[in-house]
This record gives sequence, structure tokens and C-alpha cells, in this order.
Amino acid sequence: MLRLVVESAKINPPLSPPPKPCVTVYFRDMKKRTRVEEGNDPIWNETLIWHLWNRPLENDSFLQVILQDEGFKKKDRFIGLATVLLKQLAQRPNEVFFVKNLTLLNHSMKPTDCTVTLQVAQIYDQDTEMTGNEELLDSTANKVTQQKPMVPSLTMHRALASKPQHFQVRLKVFEARQLLGNNIKPVVKINIAGHQHLTRIKTGNNPFFNETFFQNFHEVPAKFFEENILIQVVDSAAWRSKAEIGRFQTDIGFIYHSPGHTLLRKWLGLCQRNKTVSGVRGYLKVTICALGMGDQALVDQKLPYEDGDTQVQIFKSKAVPISLAYLQFFIYCAEDLHFKKHQSAATALEVELIGDKLRTHTQAQNDSPVWNQILTFQIQLPCLSSYIKFRVLDCSKRDCREEIGSASLCLNQISSTGEEIQGMYSGFLPCFGPSFLTLRGGKKAPFRTPEKGTCILDAVKDGLTYRGRIFVEIITQLKSHQDSVIMDLSREVAQIERQQYRQKYGLCVIFLSCTMMPKFKDLIQFEVSMGHYGNQMDPNYKPLVSTTQHSPVIYDGTIYHYVPWYNTKPVATVTSQWEDVSFRMNCLNLLHITRDHLKANLDTLKSIRNPKDPALLQQWEKLLRELIEDCRRPLPCMTAQPKANNLDKNKWQLRNHLLRQLAQRASEAKPRKMVVTAEDWLRRLNAVIPEPQESLPDVMIWLTSKQQRVAYARVPAHTVLFSPAGPLSSGKFCGKIQNLFLQYPEGEGENTLPAHLRVCMWLGNVVHSKNLKLLQQGNMVVYAETYENQAKYKDQWGEQGLYYCPTFSDVMGHKAVPKSDFKAPVGWHWQGDWIVEPQRRLLLDTDINKSQVLEEVYENQSRKATGAWVPAAIPNTDVNGQPVEALENVKCPQGWHFKNNWIVELNHAVDSEGWEYGVGIPPSGLPQIWNSVEKTYHSYRRRRWVRVRFRNPREQGQELSQEMETLSFLQMQDLSGEGKEGWEYGTFDSKFNLDPQPTSRFRRRCWHRRLVPKKEKGVASIFLLEGSLAVELESQPKKEQNKTWSLQHWKDSWKHTPENPRTPTMPFIYCIFNKPHYYQLFCYIYRARNLMYNQILTFQEPFIRVVFLNYSLCTQTLRSSAAPTWSQTLIFQHLLLFENPKDTRENPPLVVLELWQHDSRGNKILWGRSMWPPVVWLDLQGWALTPLRWHPLVRELGEEEGEILASCELILETEKLKDTPLPILSVPCKNGIYTLPKNIQPEVKMMAIEIMAWGLRNMKAHHPQLLVECGEESLRTEPISNFQENPNFPKSNFFLTVFMPLEETHALPLVVKVVDNQVYGQQIVVGQANIDFLQPYFCDPWALNYTPVKLPALSVKKPNTFLGTLYKKLWLESSKDEDDYEHDVDWWSKLFWATGDADSSVPYKYKSYHTLKVYDCELEAVLAFQGLQDFCQTFKLYQEKPKVDSPVVGEFKGLFRIYPFPEDPEAPKPPRQFSSWPETEDFPQPCMVRVYLIRAINLQPQDYNGLCDPYVILKLGQTKLGSRDSYYPNTLDPIFGTMYELTCNIPLEKDLEIQLYDFDLITADDEIGTTVIDLENRLLSGFGARCGLSKSYCKSGPFRWRDQLSPSHLLTRYARQKGLPPPIFDLENDSVFYNGKRFELQSFESTPPTFEGLGPKKERLALYILNTQGLVPEHVETRTLYSNSQPGIDQGKIQMWVDIFPKMLGPPGPRVNISPRKPKRYELRCIIWSTSHVDLVRQTLSKEKMSDIYVKGWLSGLEKDMQKTDVHYHSLTGKAIFNWRFIFTMDYLATERVCVQSQKDYIWSLDPTSMKFPARLIIQIWDNDFFSPDDFLGVLELNLSDMPLPAVSSKQCSLKMMETDSKWPSMQPKRISLFKKSNVTGWWPCQVHDGDKWRLSGKVKMTLEMLSEREALIRPAGRGQSEPNQFPTLHPPVRNDTWWYQSPVKNFCYVFWKRYRTKIICCAVVLVLGIILFNFVYSTPNYLAMAWIKPELRLNPPIKIVNLIGSVNTSSINSTVFSMEGSKLRPLKDNGSTFL
Repeated sequence: MLRLVVESAKINPPLSPPPKPCVTVYFRDMKKRTRVEEGNDPIWNETLIWHLWNRPLENDSFLQVILQDEGFKKKDRFIGLATVLLKQLAQRPNEVFFVKNLTLLNHSMKPTDCTVTLQVAQIYDQDTEMTGNEELLDSTANKVTQQKPMVPSLTMHRALASKPQHFQVRLKVFEARQLLGNNIKPVVKINIAGHQHLTRIKTGNNPFFNETFFQNFHEVPAKFFEENILIQVVDSAAWRSKAEIGRFQTDIGFIYHSPGHTLLRKWLGLCQRNKTVSGVRGYLKVTICALGMGDQALVDQKLPYEDGDTQVQIFKSKAVPISLAYLQFFIYCAEDLHFKKHQSAATALEVELIGDKLRTHTQAQNDSPVWNQILTFQIQLPCLSSYIKFRVLDCSKRDCREEIGSASLCLNQISSTGEEIQGMYSGFLPCFGPSFLTLRGGKKAPFRTPEKGTCILDAVKDGLTYRGRIFVEIITQLKSHQDSVIMDLSREVAQIERQQYRQKYGLCVIFLSCTMMPKFKDLIQFEVSMGHYGNQMDPNYKPLVSTTQHSPVIYDGTIYHYVPWYNTKPVATVTSQWEDVSFRMNCLNLLHITRDHLKANLDTLKSIRNPKDPALLQQWEKLLRELIEDCRRPLPCMTAQPKANNLDKNKWQLRNHLLRQLAQRASEAKPRKMVVTAEDWLRRLNAVIPEPQESLPDVMIWLTSKQQRVAYARVPAHTVLFSPAGPLSSGKFCGKIQNLFLQYPEGEGENTLPAHLRVCMWLGNVVHSKNLKLLQQGNMVVYAETYENQAKYKDQWGEQGLYYCPTFSDVMGHKAVPKSDFKAPVGWHWQGDWIVEPQRRLLLDTDINKSQVLEEVYENQSRKATGAWVPAAIPNTDVNGQPVEALENVKCPQGWHFKNNWIVELNHAVDSEGWEYGVGIPPSGLPQIWNSVEKTYHSYRRRRWVRVRFRNPREQGQELSQEMETLSFLQMQDLSGEGKEGWEYGTFDSKFNLDPQPTSRFRRRCWHRRLVPKKEKGVASIFLLEGSLAVELESQPKKEQNKTWSLQHWKDSWKHTPENPRTPTMPFIYCIFNKPHYYQLFCYIYRARNLMYNQILTFQEPFIRVVFLNYSLCTQTLRSSAAPTWSQTLIFQHLLLFENPKDTRENPPLVVLELWQHDSRGNKILWGRSMWPPVVWLDLQGWALTPLRWHPLVRELGEEEGEILASCELILETEKLKDTPLPILSVPCKNGIYTLPKNIQPEVKMMAIEIMAWGLRNMKAHHPQLLVECGEESLRTEPISNFQENPNFPKSNFFLTVFMPLEETHALPLVVKVVDNQVYGQQIVVGQANIDFLQPYFCDPWALNYTPVKLPALSVKKPNTFLGTLYKKLWLESSKDEDDYEHDVDWWSKLFWATGDADSSVPYKYKSYHTLKVYDCELEAVLAFQGLQDFCQTFKLYQEKPKVDSPVVGEFKGLFRIYPFPEDPEAPKPPRQFSSWPETEDFPQPCMVRVYLIRAINLQPQDYNGLCDPYVILKLGQTKLGSRDSYYPNTLDPIFGTMYELTCNIPLEKDLEIQLYDFDLITADDEIGTTVIDLENRLLSGFGARCGLSKSYCKSGPFRWRDQLSPSHLLTRYARQKGLPPPIFDLENDSVFYNGKRFELQSFESTPPTFEGLGPKKERLALYILNTQGLVPEHVETRTLYSNSQPGIDQGKIQMWVDIFPKMLGPPGPRVNISPRKPKRYELRCIIWSTSHVDLVRQTLSKEKMSDIYVKGWLSGLEKDMQKTDVHYHSLTGKAIFNWRFIFTMDYLATERVCVQSQKDYIWSLDPTSMKFPARLIIQIWDNDFFSPDDFLGVLELNLSDMPLPAVSSKQCSLKMMETDSKWPSMQPKRISLFKKSNVTGWWPCQVHDGDKWRLSGKVKMTLEMLSEREALIRPAGRGQSEPNQFPTLHPPVRNDTWWYQSPVKNFCYVFWKRYRTKIICCAVVLVLGIILFNFVYSTPNYLAMAWIKPELRLNPPIKIVNLIGSVNTSSINSTVFSMEGSKLRPLKDNGSTFL
């Protein structure tokens, strides 16, 4: 693989505001991007990987590097590019190629000062080539080498809010390839979060769709990301059960967190669901993007259909690197499942992965079910998912919908891609366990913006309630070893046994303080739980001391409340049983220490904004030093740990690699780009820290009231876990104080803070708790507590009258706890007897800190039968009807006084006397509804008497006496001095008092008995209290029932007391602090500022409230300001803290700064909150003033939208400082307000602000003028006298001097206001803009290279009338001539050359001379052009008191320059930056504007068919062009190709508005989107944006010069604008002297061009120089459309450009013809000659196979024009002869390589739909049947623009011809385009899908001929064999397909011979051999006899032979011959002479 490390870049000159650059790198057309950084010197240190597969690096290999700026609301902006040649790496592959400070090129390919630093290297792995369905790897040992593309990691993006937002999902389906199946008609079904979409039905295995689908959402981001996208490819012609070909699934969160929120042109592998061995069944090419508000969709410049995509073929798909893997879930068991009361469930576990769900079998009713099953998911690598979801379901009902609990796993936490390690490490596959996963359910936590680098699901938990745990294991395999997706485990699982061992853990929590609470009327309590342990609502576990004592909530004197624990701190303990995971937690805690140190140092570093601050380098060195120290600390080894699993070992290896690398980088780090570098280190640390196997559940702290859980805090168990390995391995808060902010569950509570809690926690194995000492101060005390209750019955106190309350009960009176039933727990014993000890905390006055209290008494009357009103039975009550004292008996408490007497409250719905009436309703007799009008049926009335009670003023020096009185009251224990028995009088619904009241009917007193531990047992005593104070559970309820409870009592208790009476009462534990400590807090507050430009711009009457525990102070309230500056010190004196000062120094309470402002009604509104720990000083030795730092202001939902410059320090009041006057530190005071000390006040200096006020735009005003304010200084301009005719200021340059801080970060904002002078002298502020960040406007006027801003000249001297007329005449005549002339190339050729989509069939030699630039964003968004605001910037104006998302009321155009100004009047003054310009008289400027609209891209659908009918409307001032009649029907990507010409006066008509509407026949047209162009900025910009600069200067031809001025004139004007001397041309030597250099034409034109129409050399040379100056080139910009219905959501793009021609510069240039190209008509003639080797599919009666063959053909997309041949019947050999001609007509667009067709979708459709599809010929072979459907035999698909060359003969024809990626390049089949080679003849293979494979099923011989329309008319031919049958003439074929009855003998012989030919041949051979053998046997005896006997013919001389034969001479006769001839004669015996 090829590894590229993108280290850093340097952007020079620096851009402002700071850019957000990222690097895009192309290698072999594969694009990869880095993350987005911020700053002009970004550091990425990011690794990018490309797999080389089987294509090694070559000498001409290269990398293309592009540096872009990705803004917040704009698309990527180009900064520079460079090409890295890899020849050196290819020759030396083992070396690392270092590329340092590589110079980047601009748009003109000229070098810039921007550089980039890279490292390139080759990494050798064991990757194998992926062919077909083969696996990437054959061995699981090599898994780690494949991890780079496996599981993606989440990249960082901007934070999303927790409220519902607008989102949009776009999905474009291009085409499918290699779909398995025969004769299929595929359709794509798309399901986006439950919304279904369908494509059109296509035919063939490689269909082309090119359809786009949109789906809009308005959802919370967290829920939106959890939704799934399902893409199915279905065969519409098949049965529904067998229709699915394959599917692909992903979740929207994965898409959104991909680079650019997009999967661009990705090939997706299609797999079948729940079939583990099916493999990839096809590929689908799509683009998916998920966009939020402000996100920009990536612009896809490529054509929908590309020839390059044909690389994806059927048998080898190397271009689509998709492999399958199998994720196996071993589901073992569960434990502690939570069921509802009185319910048992049948449980099943469901696993969800990207929408796919598998479920185990149902287990019996058990809370610890055992499943032992394997669930297998088939996934793709890379895996396009982000999480796995587990759900335990209750299947006792059929639907299985009730969820018991759920758990989630992030895939990036159980796997690694290796991106965290920038080196050789390549990650690991997903794995997990075996380990426990915690199940949660119930109420969910509210959404909070996740931290950078964390998983999405970390912010969206499964619930807050613990519901049990599941024991699972996950393994990833590259090959499937099973056929079923659900299998049972057949073997015994040994891993479970080692996890079953449990250890006893102890948890101790000390509650130190609880502040910043809202008002609670009832008592509150805290509950601590860990899992089910400590949960008071779960009776299945032992009762524990997990709750605190009930406490009231006391008002703190401002707006919050607190719990008055003071020196008696409640303690809760929980014991639980869990497995030992210390080895895992130790490693996690070490990493957290490293991360926390780095984060804390980074936050401090970021708060230092001044680069010259000496503390900056000190903090950077501290960061590096601590990081190196932390990273070099070894992690516990996992390889030797027996309990460690694969994930533990992989994570350990990954973390070790990262720590070593970070230590090395930190040791080499330089003090450059410090924040960016540290943020990158922190991000990489955050990526490896999450521990998914943290099986210990979190510690939950619940705030309860009325036995209901109100708010919670969650503490991860590892943060408080103790480790015997040392403090570094322990949790960071183990035994330490930590601050917790409680929060409400989702959907509950308001947007307020429930409580700020300070606790000290310890968790660990109880065997390690022997010497447990949490805090350095405080003693543990354990009490048993019960309340003795009595009621007043017949004026006697006793047990009678206790109807609903036991004699001895708990504090709430619900549970009976008699003293006699208490028993000391094991390990404890009683100390002393029961004593009465009032809980004075419950007796505190809740109004103790109020300065005034409103007292009220209700006077009640009832109606008698006579109708008269008399006093009621209870004449005086409170609002709830409880009896109170009469008015005259109410006494004023001590320390209070009354100013007024009782009065009747008349300010609500009452009559004139204050009475309100109602009907009494039993049993209480009180009305439920009150009325102000008396009716006869009313039986009850009351009125309210009120009186205000004021606290007595305190004397000087006694300010703290109230708190001291409260503390002394709480610490009083002795009752003897009071002479009281400790009784408390009152009711449970009201506050108790020690003093009896006349109306008291109930009293109680608290009994305490202290418990002390016995001898030490090696375990902390507080952990031995589980199940303590237990009583006889069988007898206790009976006793209580017999004593005091009646049947009615049981009924009432069932209604009112939900507690189980059998639950034993637990003791209460307290930590007593005896020594208080006093502190002073100093808060230095300077100023605040807003960070959100689109939010509220001005703080209305702001003030700061500082909250520290239960103390708070406020700053002064300022007037409305954009950056309020208080410069104030708030001093808190005598702050009381009880913990040891050393504990306070380590973990001090947080200081909370709240920014409040007033709304229009005067109500106070909390804007934001900032909190941080103060600097603690225990003495003043070495004390130094804490410098000011910027701290974030956070809104309620977690968004950082502001900053505050402040610091705090907490100083202990020691014994030495007792005599020091208060405050301890000397702080200056002015007018009773402490100001900032001079040492930390920002230093100010006189600064000059130059203002260039150009004008006001789009405002409704009469005579506006500008008011500029900076601090206390202001400046006014002169009013614009005639705003309607000239909105520019008469004078444009202004000067202002102010005193400003030297540090730019402390600079005050500029406030620009527009004041309108109306009639009667009224002046009204009609608009306002705040400029918060002034850094971009600071400049050095003495710099040599500084160029002041100049106004471009927009007029020229009028030329001679004759010359002008002649020029105009010649130009216009040439224009007309050129328009009539047709060229080989046109403007569209330019466009396609620029986008790389040019048709290579049209060669053009001079492409490089006629290039244009296609920007994928607006021209203003291109970074190099500075937003076209280089002359003046546009500031949006808002209302004076804006609200959120206020509309813009106007624009101010101007510019600022800020620089130091000498205070000495004699010192030289710096030069002015803005001078007076005479050119201002040229405005308003009449102009001609030409708007060229090219095309629109991805418009949002508006019609039901998923398309729209767009048309364009242009608005410029009062001019409106465009018509709804010229709409483009049924398209999302219309091609306009039109030019609009308008005239306007700039700046009166400066905003060009381009609107796209959807045409509707009946209803009103819908707006698609709008874009607005500021023409004034383009006209005034020095970058020449009014008319793009062409690359060549031509007088004629298709690319003529279109500007008004010639290049030489433009160069002269540009030199004058830059302050340079005019260029001097030397026409003889073809050179020019410009800017001190000489340029020659030859240096630009090494080979002079010779094309027609080329301009003179002088102009060409001037144009070459202009193109090097960074001016706007000839271009096409891509503008985003927005709609008010979906603000901020991309509605599509429009590509266009604008030319502006000021009339003062002369006549405009010629128009550019951009009319769309029209498709060219072609005729394809396909002659089917014959077929061969076709499959035979039918059997005859004689069991012979045969086929009735015919051929069918059509063009893809033109299925209606399907043609077929006649039938070749009875083919017994697979051969068939046709001589048949197919003729297809097509409209082909060569530039896009597609065919175009327009047709109506339905008969009722209003307009046809234009469709584009590739020129693809489909040939099918079929078997003809009469009664059954025809049988499919094979298919051939040919892409006519890229098809294989046919075989000459049938034998050479094979499927290898169709391959495109042959292993042997020399054997690569040649490919041709039929549009170039118009005629071709030969054999092509056909194939059929058989058993998940493709095989050869036949061959077809064809002639393919492509003719133009003209050629087709010259050479006509008919279809089939019809007339005109010519070119060539097709004769009917001679076939042997006649029926048997026409030639029976012949057919019989053929059939007989074909069937029995083997037997016939064998019989003939045997017969011939038999005959030969018979002859041989027959002749053998005779031969043998002759051989044995040897007879001889004897002749005697007397015989006269001569006489017999005449005169024949016998002397010459051979005896042998003679004997042979006479061999048939019998021999004669020799008896003597014989005569004849």
C-alpha cells in the first residue's frame, strides 16, 4: 500500500479571518482528504493510505495535492495545488520520500508562497487480489494487514445543537453492475428512515438508472443519526419471495460523519439478508449525502456515465474493493434483568446492526437467562456503520415489543483503522469480550453536544436506569464456517466460568455541599446506587445505607437554594458484587491522567490569546513536559494477563503505539502552531481511550423528593475506583472531592440547573478498605434513628389519634420502626442508650436568608342554613386549609419587624371586599374551585390577609451574625438547658417547630442511638452495615398490625405508603467536621463578548452574577453594549468551608459566572454560564495576581456562544491575617465599586481608526448618516442628501483616534449605526452592525510592502468619433460573421475540457490555450479573491435591539484600518490609508449585465414523481426577465444554455437575484431556491471580477475575446491601480517591461500557436502577464440555492457566470454562444448471421435435446423498440442460421456518451420526460415454446462506446473476451468504439447465470454497423429480410429444420445415426474384423497342408510336350511358376513313362 503522511502546511500571506484548511490528495483517481484544521499554519500529521493491489508504483506515478479552505457556510475554497512525482519512490521502494516545504501553485499554475510538507512511503502487506467473491485474505493470521479500510472512525465536525434542526438526505442512483439473475428487470427500492422511494424499472444485469431522491427531516441530531438507509435491488418480474437480488444498509450518522457528509460515487456491494454464504450479488453505484443547516453538498462535476466505470466487470471486480466478512455474536447469558413488579418475563436478546435484526430464542421466565447461541451478520469491508445495538425483549406477549433494557457498542471502539497511529500500525478487526455489557432503560439523559473524537452514542445513552447485564463475545471472520445465521453453541463455554467469580466492592460517598438548587417545597434526599445495589425501589437486594437523611432546602438570599449540611455531612455506602476488572481499569485510569493533564494544559494555553505573553511559552513547555512524562509511563501489560481477551490485547498494543509516538512528537515539538498541535494530540488520545468492556456500571446519584427521582448525576466507576497498584492507577477522583452538576432526565425539568453537588467518593475491593480515610479532616458517626409520634386527643398527648402514623416511625411517618426491634449489626455494637436529639436541620427557618417575607392568613366563613355567613369551623388557615394562628395572635419573630398592618389582598379574582366563593366538597369540606361572584349555592368563602415582615438592619461588623447564628443553632445538642423534652410540633405537610402552638395537634421527637465498630477486621466498618438493624421479618408486621393498625389503616397505607413494611430501616452515617475554615474570594471580571454572528448582537443591560457555593454577588448593570466591559472586582468575605484546606486546594469548589441581561419587559434572562476552579492560596507567601484569561460562556444546551475575560482566586484567612483589615488584598475602589487591580488591567494606547464609508444599500431611509462608536469615542458622517438617487456618502474617508488595549484580543468592538434624519428633526437608528473582531483591520502603515486600497477606474477618455464608429462597426460585423460560422469546437468543449469529460473522439491541438476554470463554489467563496471585498466590505445591518435570527435591514459598505498613533503631537504621523478618489464621480454607473446560465444540479424535487419543472426568473432592480412558459419539464438537472442581457445603474441596482421556480399547472408555483449576486462588489473588486480573463486572445473563432478593453489596456489599468508605472511594450523584440522586469513572448510561447483568429503579439503578451497576477479567470461558478422554507439547507446548485460592462468603458464585447448541444441521430444496423454452441433445453420423444432458437435484441433504455429474428426450429447442434437485420435508431450525445430520449411517463402526463442512458446493445438468445413461456438461453451486453473486438471464428470466441483486467496485459482483449470504427463483424460470447456463477451458454455471429442519419438515408435497408434488402442483401438461410413427415427417411436416418452412431461404428468394425478372421481361418488348413507336404511336379523326357503346346519353347519356363499354375492338378504317380 502507499502511505502518505500529511504533516503541515504554511499559508502565506496569512489569511484573515483564519482559514480552516484541509488537504485533498488524488492518487490514481482515488480521492482522500485530511481533517479540517484551523489557522494559517495548520498541522495535521495525518496518514492517508491507498491500496496498490496488484498495480505497483511506476515511474510516471504521481500524487496531486490540493490545499483548500473549508469555511463554515461556504464550499471548499482553493488555496493551491502541487504534483508529487513518485519516480524516486518507485525506484527505491524501501525508502521514505520526504517532501518538505513543497511549493503550491495557484489557478494559473504559477508558484505561490504557500507550502506543504509530506512523507511518502510504500508499505508491503499480504494483500491478495480480490476477484469475484474471493476473500481478501486466506488466513486469519493476516487480519491486521487489512484494517485500514475496514471500520471507519468518526471524524470531527462542527458541534450540533440538541434542538430539532433541518436536515436533508440525498441519494443518487447511477447504475448497477453484475446483478445476478437471468432476464431480470431490476428496480431499486430506497428506504430512508421509513420513507420509501422507487426507481424506474430497467432491464438487464447492468441497468443504468441516473435518478436522484431527496428526503427532508426536522429532527434532533442524535435521533436523526440513528436512522437507517436501506437500498434494495429487486427483480420486478420475479415472485416477491425471490425478488430481492441484494441489499445494502447503513446509518445516517455514518454518512454525516464521512468527509464532506458524503459518500461520493461509491460502489456498494449487494448482499442477501441472512445468507452467510451468498457473497456479493452485484454492485450499485450511488452518491449519498446527509446535510444539515449550513452544510454544502459536494459538487460532482463528472458525467453520470463514464467509460472508466466499465472496469467493473462480472468476473473480476478489482475496481470495486469490496469484501465480505462475518460478524459473529456469541450470546451467552444475562444476569440481574429488571422486571416490573409482580411480573416475570420470557426473555430474548435482539441484536441490531445497520437495520438488520437477529434474535435469540426465547428463554424461560428467569432474571438470569442462558441463551448460548451464535448470531452471524454478513457485513462488508469497509463496514459502513457506526454502532451495534443490543436489546433484551420481553416475549411473554406475542409481539415481543416490550423492551427490558438496551446497550450499544460503537464500532470504532471495538476496532481500529490504524488512523490513530501515524505509522506502520494498521489496526484490528472488530472484536469484543467475552465480557459483560450493561443494560439500561427507562428515562434517558438529555442530549448534549458530544466531545470531539467521541462516538455519537456517547451522547445518546440507552437510559438512566440499570436493567441488568448481558455476557457476549464478538468475533470477525473473513470466511463463513456455518450456513445458518442463528446457531446453538454445542460445546461448553469455558470463558463463562472465569467470569463468574465475584468480588465484594465497597462504595463510600460523602456529601459535602449541595447548592444552586431551585425551590423544593418538600424535603429532599439523595440516593446512591451501583447497578441494582443501593436502589431503594428494588426489594430483591439487601438494604444498604445508600440514602442520606431527609433535608430541607434553604433560600441563599439571591435566586438559588441550598441544603444546610454545614459541618454535619451525610454519608452513603453501597456494597456490591462484581467480577475483577482491575487490570482493565488501571490501564484506563492511566490514560485518563494523560488525557486530563493534556486537556487542562491545552485549555490554559488556549485562554492565553496574546502571542507575546511570556506565560505562553511557559505553558507550552509545561504541556510538553507533562505529556512526555505521562506518555512514557508504561501501561499494565495485557499479554501476560490471563483474564485479558483479544480486544484488551489489541487495545493495549494500539495505546502503547500511540503513547510512544506522542512522546516522540512532544520531544521534537517546536513552539509553533501550539494549539493546533495539542488539539491533534488530544483528539488522537480521545480516540483510543474509550473502554467498551468497562463492565462495572456507573455510580448513579439521584436527587429524590416525595419519593420521586427528580435529577441525577452519573459518575463512571473507573474514575473513583481504588487500585493497590498506586494512586496513578486509581481513579482521578478516588478519595478526592469532585464537583457534580445534576441534570434532569430527558423531557423533565426546565432549562435550569437542578443542583451543584460536591462529593468525595471511594470505590474498591473491601479488602483494600482497612485504612480508609477519604478526607484529611472529619470523623465518621453512625446513628440509628426513629421518631416517636404523639397526637393531641382530648387535650392529652398520647398515641390515640395517630390514625395514619405508627407510634415509632421514620422521619416521613410512613414506616414503623420501634426502638425495641433494632439490633446491632455484625461488627458493630451500641454505645450508650437511646437519647433525644432533634434534627435541627429540619427545624431551620427556610426564610433565614430573606430580607423580607410575605405572611398570609386566610379568613374562612361558611354559610348557615338561614343564608348568613358565620366563621367556619377552622376560621384561620393557610392556602392549603391547614389551621394557623388568628391575625391578632401572629407574633413577629425575633430579628424581624413589621412596617404595615394586615390588609386584604385585592389583586386577584375577588369581590370588592376580597372574598372568593366556592362549594365545599367532602371529606375536607373545602372547595376545589373558587369564584369571585357570590351565588346562592355557594357554601364557603374566604379572603386573604397579607403583611410584609422585614428583617432588622444589622449593625456594622455584624454582617455574618446570621450565618453564625444558624451554625450555632445546628450545633446545639443539650436540651437540659432549655428545659424541654425535644418535642417538635407541626405536621408532616408543614415545617416543625420546637415551640408548641395553640393549634398544634401533632408532635414528635427524634431518638438517636450511636453505633460504634468493634475490633478491626481488615475491612472498613462502614461496609459491614449491609442489611443492618434487621428485625424479625416474620413478626414485625404482625406486631405493628396488632398494636395500632386497623383494616382501614391497611387500606390507607396501601394507598399512601408505597414502601414495603418488611424492609428493614438502615442507620444514617455522618461525617462531622469540627473546625471551620474561612476564605476570601476575589473575582476579577473585565469584559464579555459574543461569538455567534447570527445571534443577538447586543447585550441588553447586562450584569454578571458570581455564584460560589451558597454565596453570590452581582456586578453593576451596564447599558446595552456589544462587548460589555465591567472592569470590576467582586470580593466574597468570610466564606465558610469545613474540609481541610489541602483538600480544598486540590479540588476547590467551582466559581460560576452567569451573564444575565434584561428583555424588553425588564425581566432578567440568563444568557450563558461559565465555570472554572479558582486559584487557591493557603498563604500569601509567593502570592502573585492571577492574570485574566478567556473562559467560554455556555448556554443551557451546551453550546459555547460567548467568552468572558476574567480570573478568580481563593485565599485562606489564616491566623496571621486575622488582624488584616478586610479585604485581605488591596483592591482600588471607585464610587463604592471595586475596580480591577492595575497589574491585570489591559494596557491601553492611542490608536487611529481610519474609516472608508462607501455607502448604504437596501435600506428604507430618507437622509441616513453613519455613526461609528468605539468605546466612549464616536464619529458621525454627513447625511446622504438624495439617498434614492445616489446611496454613497458624499465624503468617504474619516479619521478617529481612540485609546484601545494593545492586545488585539482585548480590543473593543466597533459599533456601526445608521441614523435616519426624518421630518421634524427626528433621528432614528434604523440599522446597526457590531464588528467584534478587529484583528483583520490592524495594519502597519510604515511597512514597505503595504499597498493602500484604491478605487478601480471605471471610465476612459472618449475615443475619436470616427475610430469609435469604425471599431464598433468592424466588431459587430465580425460578430455576425462568426455567429453564422460553425466550428468543430464550441464553448461546451471548453467546459468539458475543464471538467475532464471531453470527448476524446474529437481531438483538438490547442486545448491548453482555451481553458476555463470551473469553481465548485460561489466566486465570492474562492479564497484567493477575498470574497471580492478587497475594496470595501459589506456589513449586514440589523435592528437596534435584535432578537434571535432577526432579519437584515440593510447593508453598509466600507472598510477599516487600525494602527498605533503617536500621542506626541510633534511625532511624525503615519501615512493615511485611504485617500480621496476622484473616480467617485463615476457613480452611479450605468452598466450592461450579461448573465450566462449553464445548468442546474441536484435541484430539490417539488412534484409527486420526485422531479420538478424548473424555470428561471431574474430580478435586477425593477427589471424582471424570464417566463414560466419556458420551463424544463421533469428534470432535476436542467441544462439551460441561455444568456440574459440586462441594463442597470450600480449601486442603485446592485443585487442580481436568480430565482428558480417549479411550474405547476393548477396550483401556485413553488420556489425551488434563490441566489443573490452583489454586482457592485464585482465591479469594484481589484481582481477583475466584472469579466473573467480569458486564456487566449482571439479576434475570431469560437473563443473570441469578449472584454471591452484589450489586454494591453487592462494591464495598464491594473498597473495604475497597484501604484506601478505603466508597462512599456517593445514591438520589435516582442517584449514588455513591467514592474521592473522584462517579459518576452517567447518565454510564454515556446512554439507559437497557428490556429485561426489569433490576436497580435502585443495583446497576447499582455494577456500572459495578466494571467499571472491572480485575477479572476474565465470561469464558471457554482452557486448554491437556498429557500426560506428550509433555511440553511442546500436546495441545489446552479452553474453560471456574469459579465458586467460599464458603458463608460465603451461598447460591450461579443456574446458567447452557450446554446446546449443537441444529440446527433445515429442508426445502428445489427445483422444476426448465426449462432453456435447454444444450450439445448428441450427433449424430443426420442429423448433427443433440441432448441427452437431465436435472437432478441434492443438498446438499453429503448425496450419498446425490441426486435427479434425468426425461429430456427429443431436445432439439434446448437447452431442456427438467421441472416436477419436489426435496425435501431438513437439520439446520441457524444460529449456525455449517452443516448437521449423524451417520452411521457403516463398517458395523462403533461410533458415528456427526458432520459439519458448509455448506448448499450443487449442481445438475448431464447428457445421458442408454444404452450409454455419461452426459455432464456443467454445474454450479451455490449457498450457501443467501449466494446471488445469480436473473434474471427467460433473457436476463438470465449468469455475471456469480456474481461477488462487480465493478469497479462499483453493478452488484454482489444476494445473499440463503434462510433469510431463504424463496422465490425465477428463472434461474441453469450452467458447465463447458473448456480451463482456465470457460464458460457452460446455464441453469436453479428455484424454491427453505425451510420449517421445522412449515411442511413443514402444507404437504406429494411428490417429483417424485408425491402429494401441491400447493403448487404440478406438471403433466406438454408436450414435443416424441416419436419419429419416431409422427409421421413432422411430424418429417420439422421436420428438413427445421431443416436446410435457409436454402436453402428462398433458393429461395422466388428463385422469387418469377423470377415477377415473367417477368411483367415478358412484358408489356413490348405496353406498348412501345402507347407507340410511340399508336392513336386515330375516330368519324364519321353513325354512330348512340344506336341501338346506347339512350338513353344519350354526351356525358358520357370519350374516354380509352372508348379504354381498346376497346383490345382492332382499329382501323378511315377509308374513309368506315360504318353499322351
